[in-house]
Amino acid sequence: MRKRFVPFLLIPMLLTSCGQDSISLDDAKKIVSNFSTETMYPYYKVIGKLDFNGEITPVDATFDQTPSTDSFVPYARYNEGFFNESVDPRSSDFDIIIYAMASRSYWLRAPLRINTENFFAYGKNKATGEYTTSENNTCAHYIIEHLITSYLGQAANANPSSMHMVMEALPDGGIRFSGNKVHTNVTIDNYPYYPDYNAHPELYPWKDYNPLPCYSNTVNAKVNIFFEYNKDGWLTKESMYTIDYDPDRVSADQVALEAVYSYEFGPVNP
Repeated sequence: MRKRFVPFLLIPMLLTSCGQDSISLDDAKKIVSNFSTETMYPYYKVIGKLDFNGEITPVDATFDQTPSTDSFVPYARYNEGFFNESVDPRSSDFDIIIYAMASRSYWLRAPLRINTENFFAYGKNKATGEYTTSENNTCAHYIIEHLITSYLGQAANANPSSMHMVMEALPDGGIRFSGNKVHTNVTIDNYPYYPDYNAHPELYPWKDYNPLPCYSNTVNAKVNIFFEYNKDGWLTKESMYTIDYDPDRVSADQVALEAVYSYEFGPVNP
């Protein structure tokens, strides 16, 4: 029997956004400027579920292992990642955080943390050393916007008039990024399970220099999607539902995912 996928987020995005006015990039930068840049390696917990390929996959996991900045450690607590030119040569245009496995969201690879050090930066011309007018593609803002509007400008875009990211100020001082009825093309990680060598050795050999999920779970669909960050810049919720999602219908053509994140802050050094 199929287990109903009942939304559990406090503010599910099934019908509409949370009603706040959309803010500009400059306003978003001002909000982010209030977020702490202190070095932190918190434990974090993910509670969520996924309806994908007609199957319900729950997650209730604690990430508390010692993080590593140059290799993959399953269930590692947050770490800011590391620069690896072999993964994305374009990232060398600007000295900015490269997100490793332990600093991305469980389902959609959104940054777990944003602040002034990673939120927005322009690219840099490698030949001249001058900054460009294009946004650096390792920025948190760029990554989140790409998740929401990845089909922008594509010939097959089903919702050209809806293809924009909405940024909203939250009452607690945080910020929300969302898309309503957007056409996106994203990869869902950790389906049907999180890659843990001890639990699933069939996933290996793992490439220590590239600690990213290796699945190919691509979703090309019209969705409602959002990411929420609290007043300290930490991701607290992620959610994505295909339009007209029905939790009672078993179908590989519809997708629903959501996750809630909580953090436990301890010593700075892991």
